[in-house]
Amino acid sequence: MAVLSIKMMILISPLLLIFCLKVDFVESEISQSFLFSDKTRYHFSGKPIEKPPRCEPVHINMVIRHGSRYPGSARVKKMKALLTAINRSLPSNATIRYKGLSLPWSIPNDILNSAGKEMSSLGTEEMYFIAKRLSSTFRSTLKHGYSNTNYSFVATDKLRSSQSAVAFAQGLFEGKGHLGPGRYQPIAIKSSGPSNDDIYLRIFEACPKWRKKTAEYAKFLNGTEMRVVLQNIKGRLKLGKAFNLPPSWAVEMFLMCAFGIQTDSADTSWCDLFGEEDLKVLEYLNDLKLYWERSYGHAINYRMSCLLYANITDSFERFLESGKPHGVFRFAHTGTVIPLLTMLELYKDSVPPRADNFVLQADRKFRISNVVPMGGNVAFVLYRCKNPAKASDNQKETGEKEAFRASQMKIQLLVNEAAVLMPACEGRMYCSLQKFLSYYSHIKKNCNIKKICGTGRGKCKKSKNRSTE
Repeated sequence: MAVLSIKMMILISPLLLIFCLKVDFVESEISQSFLFSDKTRYHFSGKPIEKPPRCEPVHINMVIRHGSRYPGSARVKKMKALLTAINRSLPSNATIRYKGLSLPWSIPNDILNSAGKEMSSLGTEEMYFIAKRLSSTFRSTLKHGYSNTNYSFVATDKLRSSQSAVAFAQGLFEGKGHLGPGRYQPIAIKSSGPSNDDIYLRIFEACPKWRKKTAEYAKFLNGTEMRVVLQNIKGRLKLGKAFNLPPSWAVEMFLMCAFGIQTDSADTSWCDLFGEEDLKVLEYLNDLKLYWERSYGHAINYRMSCLLYANITDSFERFLESGKPHGVFRFAHTGTVIPLLTMLELYKDSVPPRADNFVLQADRKFRISNVVPMGGNVAFVLYRCKNPAKASDNQKETGEKEAFRASQMKIQLLVNEAAVLMPACEGRMYCSLQKFLSYYSHIKKNCNIKKICGTGRGKCKKSKNRSTE
């Protein structure tokens, strides 16, 4: 037997080595796909979650950005215009090849034939597997059969949000329903309202006072770092020095690469135009926009999301009163998740990102590629904890389940399935629910949406702040 084991190891070891080398090769090859700011496909650390001792998870409350998707119709139109201009600049009958890119190039059929911003197969898989992992990690919380009282699903009025909810629910309840041989479980998805009157999940569409702030973005777009990127692209495309390559074209090429990674055709040929440093510059450009339009750059960006926070904590109160719902899942957008994280005082750098400090921001916390990629999610997990001073191992339960009390509860915050250090918990990964609610009490106290947004319901007839998310 020992001789056989040695022989098996001799045979298996080279295979293991090949496998390890293959994994390393793949990881290095795809590392650039995580540098697209909010157009990055979903990825997570896989770190185990350290749960509070002597505590059982009993309620999970989530805000989830939709999964990877196709570009919108306006973006495809820009792609067509850019390609026409570049193809015209090439010599007659010339074909330029750079790594995987061959010009003249055409837009893949799956992009042309998709509905604007429609979810891709990758996006539905992201949602499905997030739910699968959560149901494994929080088995005791998500073990209950589906009903509208046990679990609540809410989505914005965008198709990619409701499709995300369906794919996520399939991951949670696969094989636990009653329809067909696959035991499919239908779920109810509530709408958070029409875009221009959604005061919870798309308030940025329904807040007349909110405006896009583009000053830092414009400065960096026309700055030194971007000029280097433009020269690099021109060199790789073999475009002459006299060819005028506007910075906005570099952004479109960057997005072609990002969406190519997400779509079903998986056409990543445009990614070959960028070195890793080029991608970091373009990533920072987009992060600047998000910082000043959605986050710490201006207080209105996150203050207008106070009703979402109130809605989340109201769910906590309902659970404490009745023991239900066990889970609340909201499906929304970048402009929902970033303000929520900002309101919770997460990912704040001591020096804000600006057009003139790119080099200083290399290790910034506010890196949206990691924080809010496609499928980015925030989970509030409530734990019911035993007090060792009042409970003993021999103590027997007395029939009816003991009522949930806030004093028994602890809370943990997960971002992209990983526990994060919370300011409310003095930099720890969990603390009492009472402490958490007390720390953020000012959010509800100062949630005067009429004053913040300039309207009683956050309603405006026609939004001037149309989102491109």
